[in-house]
Amino acid sequence: MIDTLIAAAVELAAEDRQVDLQQPARGAYSSVVRDSARVPSKWRAFASCVLRRESGGSLDEPWSGAQARNPGSTASGRFQFLDSQWRAGLAHMVRERLVRNGLPAREGVRLRKYLVVTPIHKWPAPLQDAGFNEVVQRGGWIHWRNGDHCDGLVPR
Repeated sequence: MIDTLIAAAVELAAEDRQVDLQQPARGAYSSVVRDSARVPSKWRAFASCVLRRESGGSLDEPWSGAQARNPGSTASGRFQFLDSQWRAGLAHMVRERLVRNGLPAREGVRLRKYLVVTPIHKWPAPLQDAGFNEVVQRGGWIHWRNGDHCDGLVPR
């Protein structure tokens, strides 16, 4: 009986330390998620411009544009990632960013598995933002190059 209670308590404690896949900026590891999603100051002007152009979203309204879908392609979410080309790779990048910022590797694997099977426009906005941050950090800002004024906002 005591062994069963201890096992149940350990299992509940482990569940309490899981990322909430629907609202990751709340609960366990929320500070890791928020830190990973926070657009660095040097990229804020570019991110704001891209958000406005791609989904009508805003950095000041963190969930704005999160469910946006392009009717003519698989582009979706705040930054209009092409779901057909980005979902699996972006899920890995988000996992790597969160683990680097303090998420336990086991939770990172669970999160990645969820993201890989979930269309990007259904990802919580903070995870979309974390993906954008990781892409631009790796030099992938070029994916949003459009010959418009956003290009001039890329940090040099």
